Amino acid sequence: MKFNYYSSLYLEFKEHELKPSTYYKYNNIVSARINPYFQDKDIDTIKPSDIKKWLYNIDDVGAKSKKHYIGVLSGIFQEALYDDVISKNPVKQIRMPKYEKPTITPFTADEVYIILNHAKNFNYKHYLAIAFYTGMRSGEIIALKKTDIDFKNRVIKVSRSRGIFGESTPKTKYSIRQIPIIDSLLPYLEAIYYKHDYEYLFINQYKKPYRDNNVFTYKFWEPSLKELGIEYRRPYNTRHTYATNMLYNQLVSPVQLAQLLGHANTQMVYDVYVNYLDKQLENFDNSIVVYK
Repeated sequence: MKFNYYSSLYLEFKEHELKPSTYYKYNNIVSARINPYFQDKDIDTIKPSDIKKWLYNIDDVGAKSKKHYIGVLSGIFQEALYDDVISKNPVKQIRMPKYEKPTITPFTADEVYIILNHAKNFNYKHYLAIAFYTGMRSGEIIALKKTDIDFKNRVIKVSRSRGIFGESTPKTKYSIRQIPIIDSLLPYLEAIYYKHDYEYLFINQYKKPYRDNNVFTYKFWEPSLKELGIEYRRPYNTRHTYATNMLYNQLVSPVQLAQLLGHANTQMVYDVYVNYLDKQLENFDNSIVVYK
């Protein structure tokens, strides 16, 4: 049996199991990275050494992407294993590339205020405010409806996300959550809420919800940071900034932060945010007395 039979079968199954955006990524990996190398081979003749050669020839991406590629490749072999076409999955004998998560670089409090004050476009300014004061993902923000804003109980209900593949549930089931509307955010939220009578909180010039956040990123975010002379960081950094400041100022516990960010547990909080703060020793109080 040829490899491409099982790569096609794998994608057929994944199309029913994954969100369209995730399936699109898997399909790209198979068509652009995996099939060109393995498709004409008999799947039961592919050895771990063949996989290593394929992996070592990939030199235009980092370890994180390679791990994704290997994960998809393993899934293809697994389908052949289920059919007893192969006796074992050769990927299981491959050592996964070592991947170290990049160090995050949150914005300072001064930079947050500068970026917000510099924003002139109404929608962009209020999009930024929600991002900086809630840590919500961009797709979650542009998917907000007025019914998600509960001013009485001062919470935002997160239950959907929008992107180039349309509207769907958030990233994971844990991303369905409620986020407090803090005092700093309230005036921004009221301003965008009462500006119009349409269903979605953010609407474009055609009175429709935004498909994704690209217009904010390329039209406003990138030029703004350049004009302000602030080191470029992805818009996702607003989430990092919210998280690190909530922890640093001891406003929430790691468990509470994980819930606010929509994580399943505190692992990400400790791996990324607590680890980052532990390295920031410039404000360490050297006068402390350890043993009294």
